[in-house]
Amino acid sequence: MQIWLLRHAQARPARANEPDRERPLTESGRETAVQLGRWLADRQSTPPDLILVSPALRTRQTADAVLSAMNASTPRIEEALWEALEEDLVGILNAHIELPGLMLVGHNPGMEWLVQWLSGQRPRLGMQTGTLAVLSADMPPGPGCARITQMIHPSDLT
Repeated sequence: MQIWLLRHAQARPARANEPDRERPLTESGRETAVQLGRWLADRQSTPPDLILVSPALRTRQTADAVLSAMNASTPRIEEALWEALEEDLVGILNAHIELPGLMLVGHNPGMEWLVQWLSGQRPRLGMQTGTLAVLSADMPPGPGCARITQMIHPSDLT
């Protein structure tokens, strides 16, 4: 299985009385997401079969910007990606092991933990906002079952 793990792009800082789920991307975050989508469209032959996105506004905006450039399928909101615990992330993978390709658009610390758990190595530079890790994994998921095939940071796109 090819697993794409995308941390949302840069979001606006929280404001008083604003739910964390409703924080939008900054202009820089939007641009990063668009650039990532273009970069992927130029280099990826096959988009993921299923794209699952946290219900937070910033993840939905990130997914929309990236996926529109890739001509990928419409993302599906996955409530479990919001404030996901480790067992939630593993459960999501287990629920979709029959797919050749799965993308999760979510948050840290979950995205970074999942990359490290699957690959057995900590991502170089971590999973800063707007970072995409692509892994090739043997299923079912388990510690060290995957290798990182691509790690794309926002600084790689400029």
